[in-house]
Parts: sequence; C-alpha cells; structure tokens
Amino acid sequence: MRSTKLLLENNNGVFLLKKDFSQESNWRSDDCYKFIYSLKGTIDYQTNRSQITLNNQQFILFNPQDKHKQLAIDDSKFLIELNPSFLSEVSQALYPVHNDIQFATSIQKNSQISNWVKFVLDFAKLEKDDTRSMEIFLEHSFTQLALMLLKSAVGTHTQDININTYKTIDPQIYKTILALKENYQHSWTLDEMARVARLSKFQFAHYFKDILGISPYSWLQIYRVVRSQEMLKKTNKTILKIAMDCGFSSVTVYNQLFKRLYGITPGTFREMVNK
Repeated sequence: MRSTKLLLENNNGVFLLKKDFSQESNWRSDDCYKFIYSLKGTIDYQTNRSQITLNNQQFILFNPQDKHKQLAIDDSKFLIELNPSFLSEVSQALYPVHNDIQFATSIQKNSQISNWVKFVLDFAKLEKDDTRSMEIFLEHSFTQLALMLLKSAVGTHTQDININTYKTIDPQIYKTILALKENYQHSWTLDEMARVARLSKFQFAHYFKDILGISPYSWLQIYRVVRSQEMLKKTNKTILKIAMDCGFSSVTVYNQLFKRLYGITPGTFREMVNK
C-alpha cells in the first residue's frame, strides 16, 4: 500500500511527505542531496557500505550519486531533495569551500532541525490546498534547511561539531560531550564517560543515544574524523600520523570509518581538496 501525502518542487529542490508500507528494494542513486527524516517508527536503508535504521526524529543525508535502497518503513517519511547547485551556492556564502560538499552517511539527530520539520509540517497541514502559498513557503524553507545542514550536519566541510544547543537543552549531556571534545585523543571508556555525566554506564549509554541518535563511542569516532579533516587539508602529516594524533587505535580503523562515512579514503579526500 502506498499513498503520497504531498509532493511539491521548485528549482531548488523537492518536498515529499508520504506513507509507504511496502518495501522498496531497488537500488537507486540520485543527482541531488536527499534529506530523509523519520517522523515516527523506523525506516531501514541500505547503502553499499552499511545498513541504517532511523528512529523517531533522526535523519540521514545521501549525497548525489550515493547508492542506496529503502528496505522497510513503519509509518511516515519526510523527504527533501536539494539541488546540488543550490546547496553549493549557500555553502559558498558560508565557507570558502571549492569542492562539492559530501555529508557523512551517518544517523544524526538535531533539535533545531526537528523543530524546523515540525514547523514545515504544521504549515503544510494548514495550507495544503493553497499550492502557491506552499511554493513561496518552500522557497524560503529550502534555504533554511540548507543553512542548518551546513551548520550542524557532519560533512567534508565541517571544522567542528557545534554543541551549544545542548547547553540549555541538556546540560548533563553538554558537559560530557565537551569533555570528549577537549580530550578526543584519549582512549575513553564508557565508564569514564558515564562518570562525567554522573550516571551509571548503562543509563548513560541509553540516554546519550536517545538525545544524539548514536552511541557515545560512535559520536567520538565521528568527531575524530572531523578533526582529522583539517589536518588532511592543511598539513603534510602522513595518514598514519593523523590517525594516531586523532586518537584512533590504528590507521586501518581510521581508513575504514572515513570510507564508511564518505565513500572515499582519507588519501583520496586529501587529493581532492588539494587539486
């Protein structure tokens, strides 16, 4: 059973809200950035590098030409496709980036983006019969989304992961993430992280994943990749030296994670940004 709830598009992108209870097992790759957000229930995707399950208020970003297929969906899917030239135009206004941005293929969760999705849905429900009103609304909404993704979603342009929103939303988690950021080279254990949060390690692991969408260790590993990107761009350090300086247990672990996130190795990334 499939029912498309709302589909609108303009030169900057496409907005799609739909329910789909069937499997879409065909591989596909699109010439756009795809923002997929789980409204409730779970959505299962597979890429040629990993399998991904989105839970409530979590999102994933697929880059242009990323191969992926939807395996299953419980309820509703909120999807926006962004034109690469449009995203590039917005990114150029923010960053001196000359390469196409690649977002990390990783589950992410962000309270600002969740609030934005709710705002868009509320407006769409009110104005669903006024197509022109929705078109004007989406022109501005696509720009808002592009800005938020560039500022908060992890990608090859990311220099740091902004955690300021957690300072008021959840000071306990903020304090822990801040400690991880300040000493990211350290071989953190779950017990050490939990002590900073003043929780048992089981409470902490569950709570952290509920707030950020991924486990504490996964977040730390992604942050290490982010820190490594600037070294790849701006230093002549070897890949091995960068991996060790960023706290990875081995260069193999670093290479594998980098490729799982971006589809390329750190060495290939360095060649691309140096051209």
